[in-house]
Amino acid sequence: MMFYKRLVLFTILIFLAFSLYALDFESYGITGGVMYIRNSSNDGAPSPMLPFLGANAGFAIKDKYFLEPSVVFNWNYYLWSEDEEIALPAEIEYADSVLLLNIILDCPFVMKFKINKKVALAGFASPAFIFRVPLKTWGQGDSQKSDILSYFYGRFMFIEIGALVEWDYSLKNSFKARVDTLLPVFHLWDGGAFSDQFSIRASLTFSFMTKSAQQKRAEAAARLSATTDPEAKTTE
Repeated sequence: MMFYKRLVLFTILIFLAFSLYALDFESYGITGGVMYIRNSSNDGAPSPMLPFLGANAGFAIKDKYFLEPSVVFNWNYYLWSEDEEIALPAEIEYADSVLLLNIILDCPFVMKFKINKKVALAGFASPAFIFRVPLKTWGQGDSQKSDILSYFYGRFMFIEIGALVEWDYSLKNSFKARVDTLLPVFHLWDGGAFSDQFSIRASLTFSFMTKSAQQKRAEAAARLSATTDPEAKTTE
């Protein structure tokens, strides 16, 4: 089973790499927000709310269709539950824990709908992957680290669904407010509670447009002005 998971992940990453290479690079930016992660167990810490920070890019497919890959980072403390044999979030003051860096990768397919020439609404969906890297251990966390990492090793695949609003406030920059959910699809084969590790994210993104994207925006604005302003039409 693990071999097939790796094969699927490798195939998806290769497909995305070739797809992005063939598309028009349109924007790059920084993103930050908060992430709620559901802990369905009675053990461990309450469901954590974690800040995150990262970067994103935008690639135009055609008209209102885009790919917008991103990578964001956050961190959290985890403990190993011997009774349930699962990794659980831990309180920061817990004596036996492991601090993990979470690396979250996604590549949403985005469909945008223009409200006016500066504002758009969009829906998106994507596979998402969360990889964990140990940073530090406390107490018995050193001996539990291998169990915690083994637990997450096969539990990194999610389906992301969300929506955003984008404000193109200048030719060079845009601002996005985004909300999405991460559905833990690995529970389909591990038998765990589907609510466990279900996540909700809210974020803000500040983007910089490439030269070609700025030119496209200027041309689109000129066409819109020509169709809405009778005086802008040329005469022979």
